[in-house]
Amino acid sequence: MHIVFGHVNNWNVLLIRILQFFKFKIFYLYVESKTKIQMEQIAERLRKHNIIPLPIEYEKEISTDSFYSSLTRDSFENAYKQNVRMVSDKILEKYCNIFSIKENKVNKIRLLIQDIIINQQIFLSSLIGIWSKLHPSKKIIFVSFKLKSLFISDVGSNITKIIIPVDVFKYFIKIFVKTFFPISIFKYKETKNKIVKKYNFDDIEKKTIAFVSHKGLKYNPSKENSLFDKTLYYSDDKDSSLNKYNILHLDYENFPSPDPNIYWVCLKKVKVPKVKIFFKTLFTSIKTLYLVRNGSTFLVWLLFIHQYNIYTKYCEIIKKFKNLKIAIIDYDFMCPKTLILALEKNNIRTVGAQERFIMTFYTSYNVMLDTYYVASEYVANVIKKSKYYDIKNIVPVGQYRSDYISKYKKGVVPDEILEAKTKGKKILIIFGHHPPNNWIESNIHPYLNWTAQINFLEDCIKLSQNLENVFIILRYKTLDWLNNQYFKNTLNKMSNYKNIIISKSYEESFYSYKLCAKADLVIAKYTSIADECLSKEIPVLFHEYTHNMKKIFLDIPNYLPTELLCHSFEDLFYKSKSILFSKSSKLMDTVKELNKKIYYVKEKGNIKNKIIGNLENLLNSIMTSQNRH
Repeated sequence: MHIVFGHVNNWNVLLIRILQFFKFKIFYLYVESKTKIQMEQIAERLRKHNIIPLPIEYEKEISTDSFYSSLTRDSFENAYKQNVRMVSDKILEKYCNIFSIKENKVNKIRLLIQDIIINQQIFLSSLIGIWSKLHPSKKIIFVSFKLKSLFISDVGSNITKIIIPVDVFKYFIKIFVKTFFPISIFKYKETKNKIVKKYNFDDIEKKTIAFVSHKGLKYNPSKENSLFDKTLYYSDDKDSSLNKYNILHLDYENFPSPDPNIYWVCLKKVKVPKVKIFFKTLFTSIKTLYLVRNGSTFLVWLLFIHQYNIYTKYCEIIKKFKNLKIAIIDYDFMCPKTLILALEKNNIRTVGAQERFIMTFYTSYNVMLDTYYVASEYVANVIKKSKYYDIKNIVPVGQYRSDYISKYKKGVVPDEILEAKTKGKKILIIFGHHPPNNWIESNIHPYLNWTAQINFLEDCIKLSQNLENVFIILRYKTLDWLNNQYFKNTLNKMSNYKNIIISKSYEESFYSYKLCAKADLVIAKYTSIADECLSKEIPVLFHEYTHNMKKIFLDIPNYLPTELLCHSFEDLFYKSKSILFSKSSKLMDTVKELNKKIYYVKEKGNIKNKIIGNLENLLNSIMTSQNRH
């Protein structure tokens, strides 16, 4: 028998040790702690007693069946099936009113539930489902003390779930204390005009367009490694509402302002009438209690009351910005749906651009916007038919970052590849996945783990030695893993060869695109830049395997052709050789065909100006319409 804890922390270590006394084999998925050091201390304490994170990393072979799919694109729609099982459309209609949604827009409110279920599916049920598939003869008990674990989708038939949601009591106590102690009922009135310390409320109130930021203004997985600046929506016109120093920036992640000269508001720091919100939430919870029919609908009720509380806070904040007409959503599927609903409640148009091409085909993420700038005509048609999108106006513009590839094709060659390019070598750019920072996270992840990283690096080294007259440069989102002793031998081995390096240039925004613009071939673990390269007819091969997996992401019908997918080193080597050295490679014909169908847009290039022009026209249309009335 295997017992798998969803989360472990200091208080349940004793329980785990008691269970171990009865000879149970015990694993866990995550460590709860306030600091990284504390997390490692708890994990090490458990490891001394042979209690480790679920060791999926070390399994001989992982099948890409429905449980693995639940971790990625959820092709079997397990999350949505769980969603529908939990609550009917008829009951959902009754909840629409509390979020100011029309009753015929039931799918909109279902997407609120979908976010919670898919989150639990990715982080919990997919992993224990994979373990169940790997050990079908074992009885597996999954233990969790979190309310959200009750939302997990179906897992293996050999799994028993024991979920005791003790955290729900902590949540309600926290809400009560924060509402009444030590906050004064009148504190809100005293501070309502001090949204931020630097700016007076009157300055901010005049703003008509806001940029709703996700984790700052850089795509920056780590402080040391910034990949690009988020400048898509900024106009160079100093008088434009879209100019960086005129637009209002709204942050929902508590990120500090990256520039002292911009208008930046952290929404979580804005004072709200907490007592008012508490009683509104209490009243709504009583008013909707009749919708509880069974255990599942009770969970849905709890979820909606929690979401309503957040939504009401956002409504109180957003209504302060009386002149706001348009909210630009930085990261399409990451922005909280409660914030988007609050913006809609205040008659503010929400717009955004598609960040990742592949998400078109994923049922594990959803998008809710008024206007959506998408990557191609093909994408627009898929989205129109999908229940995972609630969009009023779809505008095909292309993959906006791909314009940088066109720009850099005519530019200078980056220093990292200049010498090799000058000597006539073929340039091969390889994009890898960054591995986890610690062994705890590595253990449980099927493809983002240390062993998979070693396997990938070894393949890159073999390519460098088997392909003639090539120069290979590896590129990652972050480089903190280079200091990990686990990779020391492999990195030392790589350093012995002169035709392969790891790129360490992160000072320049969009530098990866500068490399790709000069590439003869790109090889990638799936990343959005691969789609962007293909859309510019730069050949890309996908490294779609690990030490224990034959497929990872891309078994998606009507998307990437199998000719571009590599499931072994031999496959990767021969396809690379064909593209780099064959004068009439059929693989290049495949890339051209993709551009005629999958990546096609009527007007190519100049995407940023097209979006800015569309936004300015939208604002003028709204203002004109208001003036008429």
